[in-house]
Amino acid sequence: MAALKEIDLVREQAEKCVRCGLCLTACPVYAEEKDERYVARGRNRLLSEIIDNHEDLKTGLKDRFSKCLLCRRCTMVCPQGVRTDLLNIAARAELVKGDGLPVYKSLPFRKVLNNRKLMRKALKAASKFQWLLPVTKEAENKIHHIPLQTEGKIRHIPMFLAGLGGGRQLPPIAKRSLSEDIPELHPPVADVNNRNLRVAYFAGCATEFSFPEVGKALIKILNKLGVEVVFPKEQGCCGIAVFASGDLDTAREMARHNLNVFSQLDADLIVTGCATCGSALKDGWTSYLPRNEEERKGFEAFGAKVRDISELLVELADFRPLRYRSILPENTRVTYHDPCHLARYQAVIDQPRKILKQIFGDNFVEMDSNGCCGMGGSFNVEHYELSKKIAKKKIDFVAKTEADVVINTCPGCMIQLIDNIERYHLPQRVVHMVEAIEPIPDSEE
Repeated sequence: MAALKEIDLVREQAEKCVRCGLCLTACPVYAEEKDERYVARGRNRLLSEIIDNHEDLKTGLKDRFSKCLLCRRCTMVCPQGVRTDLLNIAARAELVKGDGLPVYKSLPFRKVLNNRKLMRKALKAASKFQWLLPVTKEAENKIHHIPLQTEGKIRHIPMFLAGLGGGRQLPPIAKRSLSEDIPELHPPVADVNNRNLRVAYFAGCATEFSFPEVGKALIKILNKLGVEVVFPKEQGCCGIAVFASGDLDTAREMARHNLNVFSQLDADLIVTGCATCGSALKDGWTSYLPRNEEERKGFEAFGAKVRDISELLVELADFRPLRYRSILPENTRVTYHDPCHLARYQAVIDQPRKILKQIFGDNFVEMDSNGCCGMGGSFNVEHYELSKKIAKKKIDFVAKTEADVVINTCPGCMIQLIDNIERYHLPQRVVHMVEAIEPIPDSEE
């Protein structure tokens, strides 16, 4: 195996680490397992030792690099700003080159996620069998985890299927995907001021196939604000799960496809309601995938146009007081979970809170700690038991708020929060921000 080449700055990043140990205080994995081999300092030291001659970077060490959430909490406290996420993905990429991907990843990544039509057919087929999974009993109140989706019942995998994640609570695959249910062009509502703004919507896989009502709600809000929304149905997966697993070649194909689709739309901005997708479009493609400077510039130009929905809703306030209101039951008490891919990758922290504080006032309560929920994409699949341990701390903070609803803008975090809130029988519901709010019409100002 040749020296690590995928990320040019691997050597510089690994050798920047001064072994201070601050990463130990921030790492969710270390908090549970207290094993320094699985924390940034330990991996940085390993990479420094093998970067020129790393025959030891083989199958036996896969666990060292897979057992990382890529949450960037270590980077946030690192005095040197070491990009541990870059180092981990570089190492994973080299392991993929040497050993390949396991079948449970290579098949979905290269044959399904990379082909939207096939993915739609596969999930449509799978949806016909989900009735076999028991339905989780919903709380007896007016708020549900999927509030606008009338058939959106949470299902769970029976405990006797422990090897498949027994006990896991899952949102269903929608009977009709978002692309099947809506047109591509969505003009502004007729009786509002047209902002002459054309926005392209990047939905992401979870919204497309499990939370289509979230996509519809997002488009509806923007239309009510006088924004034209175009939803290109040829868009595919952002590829974040693929490049996070080290399959950079497949991820690059997926990024180029999406870049080509969106470049034909003449859109002023690209909006997403998925924090994970947003981080891929803004940062991931540029950080991990370019083969040359021209490709890097193309990804950077695209990323500069991307906005999380909370960012865009604040920008559209035009420096006036925000004018949004709740569509949840009166006096609903809410809290907010910071997705790692929004807060630590995109530095979008204040915008969601500005909206929620304006709408809910004293009924908005902060958690005592807003750390990682433990999802981490495929981390949740490969290390499910550890993922649940990390989630338990988050769930304890949720319970302490005594909120009715946890607001979020990341479908991945939503799935993790729903799973663990149901596991511990808490009354809180998990709701995407766009399903909780709406603009106040100009006529009511």
